[in-house]
Amino acid sequence: MVLRLHTFLFADLVGFTQLTSERGDDEAAELAISFHGRVSELARELGCHMVKAIGDAVMVRSESGEAAVRLASRILGLARAQGLPAVRVGLDTGPAVERNGDWFGATVNTASRVTAAARAGELLMTERTRNAAAGVGGLELIARGRHPLKGLPEQDLFGQPSRSRGERPYASAPGTSSFIDCRISWRSSGVSS
Repeated sequence: MVLRLHTFLFADLVGFTQLTSERGDDEAAELAISFHGRVSELARELGCHMVKAIGDAVMVRSESGEAAVRLASRILGLARAQGLPAVRVGLDTGPAVERNGDWFGATVNTASRVTAAARAGELLMTERTRNAAAGVGGLELIARGRHPLKGLPEQDLFGQPSRSRGERPYASAPGTSSFIDCRISWRSSGVSS
């Protein structure tokens, strides 16, 4: 039996519950759907597969750790460039099993828990993903130390230095008054959502 490794990425919009409470269900849903669509496009461009959307989050699988890490960086860049709420991204690499189009296993669970440990605007990964993505040029990673992960053994985690200190969980883009404005400017910039 050949053991196949996969890299799983989870990305979620930070502060989405508060945003929904303050802005309403319709606006929050439109934002989440736009986020899902754009991440799905980016994933396809890099040869990754969006497994599913889960509320304000996405789950992506890749057979290439390098492609998954590139995607994670692009997701964070998308959020900053488009004035979206801050995003946090977590990754792990290892074996998993597919059932009915969904993926299961310790690697999937670990990637989800790593995402929960990430701060707003942060890309965080396990040592296994760091090793799987060793060929990504220009990737600057710093050790984030050992982290307890709910229901799992502690993990050594690595992340990209934050490009924006003191990021609020969510904020409108400069010069806009709401996320609907961000979504409209997103569409008008030639990026389909």
